[in-house]
Amino acid sequence: MTGVKDVGQALLSWNRQHLVAKGELTTAMIAEHFHPHLTVVANGRHYETDLAGYLQFLNGFRQTIASIDYDVMHKVSEENKTVLCMRAKVLRVDGSLDQFEAMLLLEFNDQKKITLWHEVYVAIKLVVLNKKWCYLLHFV
Repeated sequence: MTGVKDVGQALLSWNRQHLVAKGELTTAMIAEHFHPHLTVVANGRHYETDLAGYLQFLNGFRQTIASIDYDVMHKVSEENKTVLCMRAKVLRVDGSLDQFEAMLLLEFNDQKKITLWHEVYVAIKLVVLNKKWCYLLHFV
Protein backbone atom coordinates (compact mmCIF):
# COMPACT_ATOMS: atom_id res chain seq x y z
CA MET A 1 0.00 0.00 0.00
CA THR A 2 1.66 3.17 -1.12
CA GLY A 3 -0.92 5.92 -1.21
CA VAL A 4 -4.05 6.98 0.61
CA LYS A 5 -6.30 5.82 -2.23
CA ASP A 6 -4.66 2.39 -2.19
CA VAL A 7 -5.61 1.56 1.42
CA GLY A 8 -9.29 0.84 0.74
CA GLN A 9 -8.75 -1.11 -2.48
CA ALA A 10 -5.90 -3.12 -0.95
CA LEU A 11 -8.12 -4.01 2.00
CA LEU A 12 -10.96 -5.16 -0.26
CA SER A 13 -8.54 -7.36 -2.21
CA TRP A 14 -7.24 -8.78 1.06
CA ASN A 15 -10.85 -9.44 2.20
CA ARG A 16 -11.61 -11.35 -1.01
CA GLN A 17 -8.69 -13.67 -0.28
CA HIS A 18 -8.89 -14.09 3.49
CA LEU A 19 -12.50 -13.54 4.59
CA VAL A 20 -13.67 -16.84 3.16
CA ALA A 21 -14.20 -20.16 4.93
CA LYS A 22 -11.34 -21.90 3.10
CA GLY A 23 -8.90 -18.98 3.27
CA GLU A 24 -5.90 -18.91 5.55
CA LEU A 25 -5.93 -16.23 8.24
CA THR A 26 -3.45 -15.48 11.02
CA THR A 27 -2.72 -12.50 13.25
CA ALA A 28 0.37 -11.84 11.09
CA MET A 29 -1.87 -11.60 8.01
CA ILE A 30 -4.22 -9.24 9.83
CA ALA A 31 -1.21 -7.13 10.87
CA GLU A 32 -0.44 -6.54 7.17
CA HIS A 33 -3.33 -4.04 7.09
CA PHE A 34 -4.44 -3.40 10.67
CA HIS A 35 -2.87 -1.60 13.60
CA PRO A 36 -2.39 -3.77 16.73
CA HIS A 37 -5.10 -1.73 18.51
CA LEU A 38 -8.21 -1.36 16.38
CA THR A 39 -11.63 0.22 16.75
CA VAL A 40 -14.48 -1.42 14.86
CA VAL A 41 -17.91 0.22 14.58
CA ALA A 42 -20.52 -1.71 12.58
CA ASN A 43 -24.13 -0.54 12.44
CA GLY A 44 -23.80 1.11 15.83
CA ARG A 45 -21.97 -1.72 17.58
CA HIS A 46 -18.63 -0.50 18.95
CA TYR A 47 -15.61 -2.72 19.67
CA GLU A 48 -12.07 -2.03 20.81
CA THR A 49 -9.84 -4.98 19.97
CA ASP A 50 -6.34 -6.22 19.32
CA LEU A 51 -5.14 -8.48 16.50
CA ALA A 52 -5.89 -11.71 18.40
CA GLY A 53 -9.41 -10.54 19.24
CA TYR A 54 -9.98 -9.45 15.65
CA LEU A 55 -8.77 -12.84 14.39
CA GLN A 56 -11.29 -14.55 16.66
CA PHE A 57 -14.08 -12.30 15.37
CA LEU A 58 -13.11 -12.76 11.70
CA ASN A 59 -12.88 -16.55 12.07
CA GLY A 60 -16.50 -16.60 13.22
CA PHE A 61 -17.57 -14.12 10.54
CA ARG A 62 -16.00 -15.95 7.61
CA GLN A 63 -16.96 -19.55 8.44
CA THR A 64 -20.06 -19.45 6.19
CA ILE A 65 -18.54 -17.39 3.35
CA ALA A 66 -17.55 -19.11 0.08
CA SER A 67 -16.66 -15.81 -1.65
CA ILE A 68 -17.02 -12.10 -1.11
CA ASP A 69 -16.84 -9.33 -3.69
CA TYR A 70 -17.30 -5.59 -3.81
CA ASP A 71 -18.54 -3.08 -6.34
CA VAL A 72 -17.15 0.28 -5.25
CA MET A 73 -19.40 3.05 -6.54
CA HIS A 74 -17.73 6.04 -4.85
CA LYS A 75 -14.44 6.58 -3.08
CA VAL A 76 -13.15 9.66 -1.26
CA SER A 77 -9.69 9.81 0.29
CA GLU A 78 -7.70 12.46 2.11
CA GLU A 79 -4.75 12.40 4.46
CA ASN A 80 -5.39 9.42 6.78
CA LYS A 81 -8.99 8.58 5.81
CA THR A 82 -10.78 6.73 3.02
CA VAL A 83 -14.54 6.38 2.55
CA LEU A 84 -15.94 3.70 0.26
CA CYS A 85 -19.56 3.53 -0.87
CA MET A 86 -20.09 0.03 -2.21
CA ARG A 87 -22.24 -3.01 -2.77
CA ALA A 88 -20.95 -6.21 -1.19
CA LYS A 89 -21.95 -9.64 -2.51
CA VAL A 90 -21.46 -12.58 -0.18
CA LEU A 91 -21.86 -16.09 -1.56
CA ARG A 92 -22.41 -18.49 1.34
CA VAL A 93 -21.08 -22.04 1.48
CA ASP A 94 -24.69 -23.28 1.27
CA GLY A 95 -25.09 -21.52 -2.11
CA SER A 96 -27.22 -18.61 -0.88
CA LEU A 97 -26.32 -15.04 -1.84
CA ASP A 98 -26.45 -12.03 0.47
CA GLN A 99 -26.03 -8.50 -0.83
CA PHE A 100 -25.40 -5.32 1.13
CA GLU A 101 -25.17 -1.61 0.45
CA ALA A 102 -22.38 -0.27 2.64
CA MET A 103 -20.57 2.90 3.53
CA LEU A 104 -17.14 2.20 5.02
CA LEU A 105 -14.88 4.77 6.69
CA LEU A 106 -11.29 3.67 7.24
CA GLU A 107 -8.80 5.68 9.29
CA PHE A 108 -5.15 4.69 9.28
CA ASN A 109 -1.79 5.81 10.64
CA ASP A 110 1.37 6.94 8.81
CA GLN A 111 2.32 3.30 8.16
CA LYS A 112 -1.07 2.80 6.42
CA LYS A 113 -2.27 0.45 9.18
CA ILE A 114 -6.02 0.70 9.75
CA THR A 115 -6.94 2.04 13.19
CA LEU A 116 -10.70 2.52 12.61
CA TRP A 117 -13.18 0.43 10.62
CA HIS A 118 -16.55 2.22 10.73
CA GLU A 119 -19.22 0.64 8.56
CA VAL A 120 -22.93 1.18 8.08
CA TYR A 121 -24.69 -1.41 5.94
CA VAL A 122 -28.13 -2.60 4.95
CA ALA A 123 -29.06 -5.95 3.44
CA ILE A 124 -30.70 -5.79 0.03
CA LYS A 125 -32.77 -8.31 -1.86
CA LEU A 126 -33.48 -8.41 -5.57
CA VAL A 127 -37.23 -8.60 -6.17
CA VAL A 128 -39.61 -8.19 -9.10
CA LEU A 129 -41.96 -5.23 -8.82
CA ASN A 130 -44.24 -4.29 -11.72
CA LYS A 131 -42.27 -6.66 -13.97
CA LYS A 132 -38.98 -4.88 -13.19
CA TRP A 133 -36.08 -6.00 -11.03
CA CYS A 134 -35.75 -3.78 -7.95
CA TYR A 135 -33.61 -3.81 -4.84
CA LEU A 136 -35.47 -4.08 -1.56
CA LEU A 137 -33.59 -2.67 1.44
CA HIS A 138 -33.68 -4.64 4.64
CA PHE A 139 -32.29 -2.86 7.66
CA VAL A 140 -30.32 -5.18 9.93
